[in-house]
Amino acid sequence: MIETVFYFPWEVNLILFIQSTFPGFVFKFFEIIAEVISKNVLALIFISIYLAYNKDWGRFTLLSLGVAGVCCEFVKATVLRLRPYAAADKVKCIYANVPTRDPMNFKIQGYSFPSGHTMMATNLFLAIPVYVKNILYVSIGLVGVLIVALSRVGLGVHFPTDTIAGFIIALAIILILSRIYDRIENRIYLYLGIIVLSLVGIVFCPAISYIKYVSLALGITFGFLVEEKYINFENPKSRRDAIVRLVGAFILFALLFVLIPKFVGNSHLFTCIKYSLFTFIMLAIYPLTFKKIDKDG
Repeated sequence: MIETVFYFPWEVNLILFIQSTFPGFVFKFFEIIAEVISKNVLALIFISIYLAYNKDWGRFTLLSLGVAGVCCEFVKATVLRLRPYAAADKVKCIYANVPTRDPMNFKIQGYSFPSGHTMMATNLFLAIPVYVKNILYVSIGLVGVLIVALSRVGLGVHFPTDTIAGFIIALAIILILSRIYDRIENRIYLYLGIIVLSLVGIVFCPAISYIKYVSLALGITFGFLVEEKYINFENPKSRRDAIVRLVGAFILFALLFVLIPKFVGNSHLFTCIKYSLFTFIMLAIYPLTFKKIDKDG
């Protein structure tokens, strides 16, 4: 495994300018962004949309998140670009990717290129606007992505080109899926294609960080496969039904993704199980209860 160091001089200059010029409260805001834009938070948001608001929107956002995550992590675990604070003099690590652990332990912190946070922010702010073709919301979403990208650069954990690459990868996946998603009559082939390509990627990139994202993609795609074939639930017909579904989803999510990991730990094996099996339960098993909990079910 050979770690790489490459950057343009302007990238380091920009990081140093931000770190020496911006006031302290801005970096506190950047730290909050780092915590909020995470796999768990985005998964909860997208699953909530899927279960309790608009099934098609939620399905599209989850699928784009899973595919973009696999692509980004494949590149990240292959390129192995060191983070700015480890590659360039004077750049400070203001808030590490995993703040409670050693910033120089890149098996834990992950590598720099591309930016996973920017990839996730692109899915959060742009997936639905692009899917529904709303230019105004796309414009607003771009501002959100820019703020997240700026935060990653300012904290010293990413070069600007990392954030640009994360944005391009995620946007490309969103655009491709938005073009083909509703045109495919039998989405089983789309899901199976994602599963096969993700698994094949392990042959070329056996890094555990990549395998974890593959686990998430498998949970999402298998969940959709089973739900569409055997369950096929409908959007809630009333605000009451939406709220009940949402409360149930929050409770189940907290149990599966927060409480159980606290007792079991976060070993690599359990994390893969959490992303695959628990995501599958949220997407395909929990909807089985809707006929009972919906008022008109």
